[in-house]
Amino acid sequence: MQRVRRTKRIRIVGAIILLLAVVADFVPIQAQAGFIQAYLRLDRMKINTASGGLVCARASLAGPTEAKVIVTFPSTYTLNTTAANWVMTTTNLPSGATAWPGVVSGTTTASAVDNTLKTATFPSNDLPNNTTLYCFNFAAASTLTTAAAAANSQQASIQTQTSANAVIDLTQIALANATDDTILVTAVVPPSFIFTMSGYADPFASNLDPLAVVNTSGIMVDVVTNAKGGWIAWARSQYAGLYSATAGYTIPTVGTINGAVSNLTAGNEGYVMDVDLTADAASGCTVNIDNEYDGSTATEGGTLSTSYQPLAECTGTSPATANHDQFTLTERAAISGATPASSDYTDNITVVGAGNFLDYEVVRFGSEMGVCQFKCGHDCGQFELAGDGICG
Repeated sequence: MQRVRRTKRIRIVGAIILLLAVVADFVPIQAQAGFIQAYLRLDRMKINTASGGLVCARASLAGPTEAKVIVTFPSTYTLNTTAANWVMTTTNLPSGATAWPGVVSGTTTASAVDNTLKTATFPSNDLPNNTTLYCFNFAAASTLTTAAAAANSQQASIQTQTSANAVIDLTQIALANATDDTILVTAVVPPSFIFTMSGYADPFASNLDPLAVVNTSGIMVDVVTNAKGGWIAWARSQYAGLYSATAGYTIPTVGTINGAVSNLTAGNEGYVMDVDLTADAASGCTVNIDNEYDGSTATEGGTLSTSYQPLAECTGTSPATANHDQFTLTERAAISGATPASSDYTDNITVVGAGNFLDYEVVRFGSEMGVCQFKCGHDCGQFELAGDGICG
């Protein structure tokens, strides 16, 4: 009887052991988790180039306490094993990302770097939730050098571990390298010169009168140019006076071209042109009105000539460009009681301008060799000094 019971017990124990073995096949063991999201963005993808990077990850669950994050780089990369070079920062992170816990930006560094294993280990505090993307940068100076040859899908990984080196999250990633990672953008800005007048007729505001000096309304000139030397404007008069074909008479201009204005007085015949600065556009060149035409009263102006005379110029340190410099031309006239009457007194004033385009800038010499360098858009080489000490 006892033998039968013993046999039954043995059979029951055996059945339980067998049942547990079968059930064990269906009980899942705890799997190694992967990040919900993880990536490594290199600062440079060009081959054989020093590069920093951006590490971002979103934990799979809130649970184990992270103590470190380990980045494993492709076997083709070279890692500088001076851990202090691998400075961590949390500036310029992607929109919506949060600084990696435990990182003091610009101070915290990697704790260990192994070029054989291609791993860089960084300190970490606990990632408190699985809804936040945590990121940090690592420096490029004397840290990581990309692969020597272009290749795609080079295997790498990002993982977090506890202080006891237990893996919490591990995600496999892939990196790529190319012969170059830059786009050379080129553009051409052609020379430009825009010279606009507000009108092409400028009659006197009222009939000429021996009791007054009468002015025209004025014509404004607007200048825009990318000439690095600024611009110059000139004018010439057809008659150097107001001419009447009917009367066969000219009200003459007064004064001489001598760099000084002339003054009209009522009752004495005369004709001049005044140039006033209307707007000197910010930055670029500085506008200067020629002294000959820079009148300061309603009776002053410059002598008109049948040959071109400078009215104004804009100069300055290159690039002395102009973006809507403006000056106004006003004619003034006076007559005497004996000036012949006529309704056809006229003059045609031609106004022209030019941009002062520079191919190079002259640089004063300062070497004992007696040579100086031209600053060019191309290689100008060196030029002998002229006798006046300016590059020739």
